[in-house]
Amino acid sequence: MKKFILVSLVGVAGLIFAGCIQQTAPVQPTQQKAVEKVGDTTKKGIISASGGRYYLAESGQTPKEIDSYAVDLSAYVGKTVTVTGQYSGDTLFVGSIE
Repeated sequence: MKKFILVSLVGVAGLIFAGCIQQTAPVQPTQQKAVEKVGDTTKKGIISASGGRYYLAESGQTPKEIDSYAVDLSAYVGKTVTVTGQYSGDTLFVGSIE
């Protein structure tokens, strides 16, 4: 009788532990919708301002939003410039202007 109880307890314990262990599929990285932009980017165009935001209009292209912590963009509004910076999302953060 003791062996039966012991075997039963071991069996029940095994079922409990087996229920706690779950196999999961490996996590797949999500596909990015846009190509990630890395490194410095240089663009030439005219800076404009609208609604407190700044844009760089390159010849023949839709204006792109730009921002900067290093450069006062308001000083360049209406001027043709060459900007160098890095993207964060779709915004080009300008590090320097020529």
